[in-house]
Amino acid sequence: MTKQQSLPWTRVTETGCIPQCLTAALAGLLLTMLPLLTGCGGGSGSGDGQASTPADTGITASLTWDPIPDPLVNAYFVYYGRQSPGHPGSCVYESSMHVPADSPSAIVTNLEPNTRYYFTVSAYNGLESACSAEASTVTPPTPV
Repeated sequence: MTKQQSLPWTRVTETGCIPQCLTAALAGLLLTMLPLLTGCGGGSGSGDGQASTPADTGITASLTWDPIPDPLVNAYFVYYGRQSPGHPGSCVYESSMHVPADSPSAIVTNLEPNTRYYFTVSAYNGLESACSAEASTVTPPTPV
């Protein structure tokens, strides 16, 4: 009777296939403050826009950007917050949201009045790109 020797499991990995990195930078981030319902207030920052404070939606920011012409991009991430990370390409912000690749725009709701917000976008294809140039604006004060 012979004893079968078991070999440890071996995993073969391909070295010829490396996922494509996203090296293209997102460009053309445009920020506007728009009412979703009614009313309008003043307010703009470097994003040149208008804002409103409808009672049930808060202040809303609308962002659009130039999509990356790479068919492997399957999503974007919008990052935003009240503090800037302070260096280009960083994606370190308070909040984020996922956006499908076929929609290079986003609406960020429920922003606080009279507050500066910073926004940036990254692309995703299994790997995440560096974030775009930052856009910022100050939301209007609460109406009296």
